[in-house]
This record gives sequence, structure tokens and C-alpha cells, in this order.
Amino acid sequence: MSVTEKRMTVGSTAFRAMVFTAVVVALLVCSGSAWAQSTDVLKVTYFDNNGVAGAPGAEIHVLNPQNGALCADVYVWRADQELSECCACPITPNGMFSFTVATATANPGDGGTIPISGSIDIISDSTASCTDAAAGAPTPTPDLRAWATHVNVDSVGTPTESAFDVTETPLLDAPLSSGELTEAGARCAFLQMNSSGTGRCDAICTSTLTPAVKKAVKK
Repeated sequence: MSVTEKRMTVGSTAFRAMVFTAVVVALLVCSGSAWAQSTDVLKVTYFDNNGVAGAPGAEIHVLNPQNGALCADVYVWRADQELSECCACPITPNGMFSFTVATATANPGDGGTIPISGSIDIISDSTASCTDAAAGAPTPTPDLRAWATHVNVDSVGTPTESAFDVTETPLLDAPLSSGELTEAGARCAFLQMNSSGTGRCDAICTSTLTPAVKKAVKK
């Protein structure tokens, strides 16, 4: 092989290597864009034994630790992943609002009965888009904090004790992808525009807990 042929072979190999590298980088960039996720904006929790005879009610407390106002976009899902209700509640700077799971599930808009179990997602949202959240255009903005009580069947108690245990845990952080955000907003908008008032959990935005519960929360 001549010197010229060797140079052409080396050059061709280098060129193919450059093209391969460029393709890999492009795929990684596109993949990163497609799977881009927001953090510290989505809080999730579950509920169970909602409305069951003899079971105490579960509660959720949402805190805005910022100096500016935020919104809590609330999505109530049945255990079978069907969206039942949604709403958006403004929270003042350093403010807190509390609501019961019973209130958040009292107005299902999917044609079903009040769910006994399911999950509740809360997206921390900017105040500017609070009124638009239900229309499918929330703007995720960190950093709401929330806690929930859970009502579970007591499997170790004696017959003279309550049949249910109540525990409280922080809502868990979960990554929020653009696809999940779009789906939640679209489902909420469809639910509220086609259900003649059902499917809206707006009542939780102005709901108040009993004085005894409020006192317990402040401790």
C-alpha cells in the first residue's frame, strides 16, 4: 500500500470516528431533552379507608415556605389511575392551608362513586398561573411542602381498641416529566369542562378543620 493510500485510509477512519461521535452526542442530547424532568415541584401521597364506617378522616397540610405566593395544584386519582377531581388553591407567603381527604374526594367527575383508596398529587405552581392550572397550563415552581395522615387497618390491636391506626408522613418528592405535566393538565381540563361542576375539588381551598384539629396541627 502506498503512502497516499495509507493516508486516505487513516483519514477515512478518523472521519468515520468523528461522525459516530457526533451521532452519539446528538442522541444523548435529544434523549436528555425528551426525558427532561423538574424536581421539587411534585409531591405525592396515598389515601385508604376513605369513608369506611368507623374510620377516622385523613387530612393533608400544605405549607408555602417562600416569601412569595404559590399555588397548590391538586389532582385526586383513584387506585385504578383514573383522575377523579382536580383544583388549584393559592397559598400566601409563609402560609398554610389544610383539607380533609373526604372534602377532596366528595365531588368525583369521572362518573364513579367516592373513591375509598387512591393517591393525591400536588404540583407546586406559580401564582401567575394558578387560575390556569385547571385549564391545563400549570407552571411548576418549587417549593411547597406537605404532610398527610394515613388511615390503615389495625392488624395488631385488641378487640377493645380502635380498628384503625392513623400515622402522619411528609408527601414524597417525585420527578415531574413534561409528559406527565401535560397529561395531568389535559385530563384536568377535560374533566372540568365536561362535567357540569363535578370533578372540581375547589371546596378544599376554603375548607377549615375543626378547632381541635387546628390546635393539634400547631403543636
